[in-house]
Amino acid sequence: MNWNEFLPVPHIDSAQKYVVFQPHSDDAVWFAGGLLLKLAKAGKEVTLVTMTDGCLGSTDVSMTRERLVEIRHEEDRQAGEAMGVTRHLYLPFHDGELPHCGETTAAMVRIIRQERPEAVLAPDPWLTYEAHQDHLNCGWSAADSLIYCNLPLYLPELPPHDVLFIAFYLTSRPNQFVDISVENEVRLAALGLFKSQFTPDTLEMATQYLNLKASDVGSTHGMQLAEAYKVLTPLHLHTSVDSEFI
Repeated sequence: MNWNEFLPVPHIDSAQKYVVFQPHSDDAVWFAGGLLLKLAKAGKEVTLVTMTDGCLGSTDVSMTRERLVEIRHEEDRQAGEAMGVTRHLYLPFHDGELPHCGETTAAMVRIIRQERPEAVLAPDPWLTYEAHQDHLNCGWSAADSLIYCNLPLYLPELPPHDVLFIAFYLTSRPNQFVDISVENEVRLAALGLFKSQFTPDTLEMATQYLNLKASDVGSTHGMQLAEAYKVLTPLHLHTSVDSEFI
């Protein structure tokens, strides 16, 4: 018996219900858009949770925080329709101020217990050189929430719930790959709907980057275009010295 047989990792599309945590409103489309499109087309239930209000995400000197929050909500709605993901929840944390675990973990556990998904998606907090604390704290707290969501004495006002696995997007240590050759054009179009986040030049650069990355990942795994994920069970997230290499 090898480690994968002893503690197997489910396939990323094996769940029926997913909760997707993203630090800002465009992150899931950026880094997991192909998978979200495939899940929606397969009739899976997907709830998208945006952790912060996105009030800092503009280089326009005439923009205000309040106006930007309204704009991003409308962009979310349009992108969600394009992606086939219509259930969207918002948490009240401010952009750039998402706490590390603690309050953030508690908020995630509440959503997990209310939505009762089989799988969770979040950015990989172990990504080397990631400097944005919202991304890191979203990933850390999502991993942390899988430790606590099935413990009845944690937030005892809500019944506990078991999550089968977490899939980390924006990862440098993937163990599963999703063919997005069919979905790529739609995911790029959906990303372009976040007009407050891009100039024409930066959108072109983002499109080129995503195409290059998807081609690079796909070519090494027998696919034309692909996204990469690190999939782990809750048991891999605590006292497991082998999870890095699975």
